[in-house]
Amino acid sequence: MVSRRLLLGATVICLLVGALGVWLALRQRVARCTSTPLLSAELLPNANFATPGTSPALPAGWTAYAPGVQLRGPAVDGQGFDLDGDGRALQLIGIGNYVLTPAMPVRPGQRYCFSGFALTDAAQRSPTRARLVFQWRTAEGASVGDATTLWQPVTLWTPEAPPRDWAPLRGSFVAPAVAAALTVRVEPAADDRIYLDGLGLREGGDELAHLAASPAEADPSLPHIAPWPLGRAAAMAFTFDWETAMGGLVHSRSLDDPNVDQDYLARALRMREGITTTLAIFKPLNLRATYYATGYNFLTGNRERRQFLGGPTFAWANKANGWPSDRWTKTPWFADDPYGTAASDPGWYFGDLLAPLRDAGQVVQSHTFSHFYGGLADLTMWQADFQVWNELAAAAGVPPATSLAFPWSSSAGMSDAAWDTLAQAGITSVTRLSDQAQYSLWATDAAGLKLTPRCRWVPGREGRILACPDFYLTPARADLALRQIELAVAAGGMVDLWAHTEEVVSPEQIATWSRIAARVAKDDRLWVAPLSEIAAWQAAVATLSLEQKKSEDAQVQIFTITNPSTHDLVGLSLALPTTTQRVTVSGDELAQPPAGTTPRGPAWWPAAGLAILDLAAGQTVEVIVDCRL
Repeated sequence: MVSRRLLLGATVICLLVGALGVWLALRQRVARCTSTPLLSAELLPNANFATPGTSPALPAGWTAYAPGVQLRGPAVDGQGFDLDGDGRALQLIGIGNYVLTPAMPVRPGQRYCFSGFALTDAAQRSPTRARLVFQWRTAEGASVGDATTLWQPVTLWTPEAPPRDWAPLRGSFVAPAVAAALTVRVEPAADDRIYLDGLGLREGGDELAHLAASPAEADPSLPHIAPWPLGRAAAMAFTFDWETAMGGLVHSRSLDDPNVDQDYLARALRMREGITTTLAIFKPLNLRATYYATGYNFLTGNRERRQFLGGPTFAWANKANGWPSDRWTKTPWFADDPYGTAASDPGWYFGDLLAPLRDAGQVVQSHTFSHFYGGLADLTMWQADFQVWNELAAAAGVPPATSLAFPWSSSAGMSDAAWDTLAQAGITSVTRLSDQAQYSLWATDAAGLKLTPRCRWVPGREGRILACPDFYLTPARADLALRQIELAVAAGGMVDLWAHTEEVVSPEQIATWSRIAARVAKDDRLWVAPLSEIAAWQAAVATLSLEQKKSEDAQVQIFTITNPSTHDLVGLSLALPTTTQRVTVSGDELAQPPAGTTPRGPAWWPAAGLAILDLAAGQTVEVIVDCRL
């Protein structure tokens, strides 16, 4: 018979083991940055969104960058999703958008973990992603840096296959030495709708594997790399949307098209004429531009009645989305093809214009084959469209597209999967975006003047696709365009002046573009190049690495520069100390051109404080900067 004492001891042991198990489980949840109310207090104010804010769409204390963030759920509006049973969750829509938590007090040196859950009912029925940005502040509110997680997958919900769980969304960082407060920003990687719930911040957690590496601090003792070749202060592109009657004009929307009420064939002939006029402007100035072409631009005719993309109809091409009628919801997109030639139907086929463009050194890039609405087209259509554009381009001697101008500025609604489709097709730069401010391409002052134009990575496509700012040039906006160029110079940024080729045919239009082109061509502060080349340069420079080597003399700096990209950097510029006396690159001393000359190629240019060299793809060079008298 078992004694009462033995039974009591066994019970105590079981309780201790159980308690240890519970403690270990809770401790593991802390390490994983999940909800652990028994071990650490909730630090996020209004974590359950219970208190409405001044805006009924947002919980009190929470803010958003742009519309598209609001409370949803069965208890709020009878729609949406709810994870924790309180009837509400937070909806987040919009690439470049974010929702920002209220400020939370933190202690320097303490690790904090933010956790929550995310779900998407994306219209394209494809998964999407989100990330967290920890924004550390001093007690006075000054920024002391950000810490960012990698993009994390969001669970896809469909009515056919509803998931069992939402995706965890987590981040864990240590507060900097002077941090007193923290706000956390939740960002989406696309325009897919995301629901957020169960958000919270607690002390503790382990470093998570999905945290992004912090950007390396630039070594102030090293020469720094100038952003543009030959030491230019800013980059600039001239670009044109170039469409036949089939590419956009016969399908034109009543929105975003100033000439929608004009005869589409007359417009197509002006599109054709614009090639002659723009080449006449650029050729004497030795300027190269980018012509964003639709698919029928590659054809010299279609007497064989070739059918493209299966003769699609688009349910979204309707009055509700800005079309004058619902015709294209039932009529095949290419049905109006006259099946003629460039001679019989010059407004429909522009293949005969490719040779003059090629001979002038101009660049042709993609305006899509079909001139469809990017944010509404499905993934299959995107893939097929790229394929047929590149096939016809290759037959015409045009390289595959690496840059895309969205028809009708139609990036709104692009899913995470759609952006990935662009990247997989080789697109590395985009322009004509639906809302340039949403991608932070421009800032504006109180008067609405656009400032600080720069190409920036498309969210979720860092290192893969750059979004570049554009400025629509018309005769009425010529003076403002010149001001934008000066702002680009001041910011060390980039600007793209654009129009349709049909908008460079009247005497006034030709005079405007001639004036701007002549002004730009003689400005040594500007690097003027096709947009795709500007983006390729910026992307390659972002990959460069500088490594300092030991020097026996404090006045001699030795370092290596490696170009791991596939892009040759011709005219790479290094800003040097003013005391520099000589510069050698891989053993060869750089020459000093005559004083007063403008930097043009590999040399040491003392007056500009620059060393210019050519760095081939995959190449590493050793640079010695000697400041000894």
